[in-house]
Amino acid sequence: MGVFSILYIMTRIPWIDNCKALAISLVALGHLQSIYLVNEIIFSFAMPAFFFLSGYTFDRSANAPFPELLRKKFRSLIVPYIGFSAILFAFWFFVRRNFGLSYQTDATVSDVLWQILCGTNSTFFVTPLWFLTCLFMTEILFWGLLRFGKKLRILAIVLLFIPGLVYWTYMDLLHLPHLFWNIDQTCFFLTFLAIGLVTSKRNFTEKYLCSFKRNLFVILVSAFVFSLAFMAREQTTSLLVFVSMQAVMCFTGLLAFIAIVKNIKNNVVLNFIGQNTITILALHIMVQSILRGVLFKVFHVAPEWIETSLIVSVVLTLVTIAALVPVILLINRFTPWLAGKSRIAKP
Repeated sequence: MGVFSILYIMTRIPWIDNCKALAISLVALGHLQSIYLVNEIIFSFAMPAFFFLSGYTFDRSANAPFPELLRKKFRSLIVPYIGFSAILFAFWFFVRRNFGLSYQTDATVSDVLWQILCGTNSTFFVTPLWFLTCLFMTEILFWGLLRFGKKLRILAIVLLFIPGLVYWTYMDLLHLPHLFWNIDQTCFFLTFLAIGLVTSKRNFTEKYLCSFKRNLFVILVSAFVFSLAFMAREQTTSLLVFVSMQAVMCFTGLLAFIAIVKNIKNNVVLNFIGQNTITILALHIMVQSILRGVLFKVFHVAPEWIETSLIVSVVLTLVTIAALVPVILLINRFTPWLAGKSRIAKP
């Protein structure tokens, strides 16, 4: 997500920017509303999509010496993590802990600073920046696995995916703890990174998702299988069936999502959003909190009404992204390093 080589920046692939734009928009929508079915659909493939896209553009990093890889990933992922964490900490300290929902917790400054150091999420300091530390650890691990033989590498990825899938499926339901820099989730997302790289090397998207009719067929079949898997998952009492259906939902949801994106023509708005997903990722919850506060305090709108109305949530998501446009332009102009960019972008 915004972590690509200079060559890619010079010759961007429109469908990748469109994919990132729609994925980050869906993530923002998912964080704004609490409709069960909508969230289950969105989060089954939205975050895996970002790892898939990172894998799709990982070829240059795969062949880089480790010091160069470490330096590049630190600049493009960890520097934004530190910078935006400072902004979100200031927002929490001066606003959210006093006026937001987090005032109900007993979290202290040291609690939040420790969480930032660990690179994880929590109920008292909600931040989507966990993605940056998780992607950093996943790409480092993937680079190491690429040093092994093909069969051993595939075996390792499959063996890691199984416990990773179980953990990822139940981490919210069982409130499972997160390890330093989200190492616990790397086992799950590693598979999507690998699939992305293989897809890029074999040119699968251009070979098989190359026409409207073929893409429509893929979308319909994937949606049908996704629906069956969802219904089977909801009705089963078996752990094995539940986890297996979750995996089917992830892969078919991702496939349908990519097929949909491949049908979208080059779009200036989506290109802009897709090129600035790190900033939107980092700040959208902060903007949403402000919008919620205004609606609640000024217009006396019940939070439950916002969370249960899909139309209202979609509108507020669009307002959130629009509100971040001037922020994006300022960051790209004066502090591009904050968004993981190596050069100043033109406004």
